Amino acid sequence: MSAFITCLADDGILAEHYNRKLVEIIDQLLEEYDLTGGEVGIIIADDQYLHSLNQKFRAKDTPTDVLSFCFLESVNGTVEHEQNYEGGEFAVGDIYISAERAREQAKQARHSVEKEVLLLAVHGMLHLLGYDHDHHVDAQLMQQKEKELLQRIDQNEPGEK
Repeated sequence: MSAFITCLADDGILAEHYNRKLVEIIDQLLEEYDLTGGEVGIIIADDQYLHSLNQKFRAKDTPTDVLSFCFLESVNGTVEHEQNYEGGEFAVGDIYISAERAREQAKQARHSVEKEVLLLAVHGMLHLLGYDHDHHVDAQLMQQKEKELLQRIDQNEPGEK
């Protein structure tokens, strides 16, 4: 399995169908970026936990919806996708998602919490792959890739808003 999902808060946030969908989209991205064999941890926690991580690692004293921690080497800020992993398993990184933020944002967007968790996981995964949104051009590239991935998800979710 490429994605390992751990719920530190609210064990019922993802239905089994969405767990499979999440693993599927992570697998697609790992394959697309030549990272087959890579493993991603997805940790669903509460606002307090993400707040503490955001404060410790980003010096921001506020909760956030998603944080990513990449374990791959980078050169000049770009994640190296073509490293030699000799066909074995390796850690790509961890994605932390706030259950409270997911619920709130899902309500605002008028879609399911499960879909919001997928959206946040896609966003976090793109960060692990080297995408960023600090500059306008980078933000446009990341938004374009997110849109493409979300269309893949939506194609398999008839009736999902």
